[in-house]
Amino acid sequence: MEPDRVTSTVMTRIIVAGLFVLGLALGIWLLWPDGNAASGTATTIAASPATSTTVDNTVTTTIPAATTTLSIADSHVVETVEEAEEILRELWFGWFEGIYNQDEDRIREVVATEELFESAANQFGVMVFNDLPHEAEVMVEMTEILHADDDCLAVWSEVSAKFRDGRSDGVQILRWVGDHWLLLSVWTNKGDLWGADCESVLQSP
Repeated sequence: MEPDRVTSTVMTRIIVAGLFVLGLALGIWLLWPDGNAASGTATTIAASPATSTTVDNTVTTTIPAATTTLSIADSHVVETVEEAEEILRELWFGWFEGIYNQDEDRIREVVATEELFESAANQFGVMVFNDLPHEAEVMVEMTEILHADDDCLAVWSEVSAKFRDGRSDGVQILRWVGDHWLLLSVWTNKGDLWGADCESVLQSP
């Protein structure tokens, strides 16, 4: 073979081999994970605290709403007969328990006037009991709410107790003092002028 032809063939093979290697390298480079893509992933991870911040903000926003709900739930206006009966049961139990034990402090826990306190104190050792007073044995029945606001509650009901004889009915006037209801007066008939007791200025017993 002629020297020039041999040289040409060798050069051709070298060029082809070089192009092949170059193409292979280019293909590998194109398939290799992009550095910018990796940075994008890192950016996404770094953005996670922003999500946490959003959650924190949401919690902070809901706190005032919860406070508002609680203030509404704290309203003491009596709306149901069951609630009125429970309040009366607690007050009359305190009345009977105070008289039974001749406990002046117990009486003062349930009455709103000095007149009612003296009325209960006058029954010390006088009122007859068949047994030790129990709150569950105080019966409040035939209940009708005649008036209810945040300061005064007027309830018609019949009250009796298993631990003593007798029963009584009438309009019972309760006033809100401090953070609880107190017994102010008892009227015989629904048509009596009990409305004035809801407007009176209270003096602590």
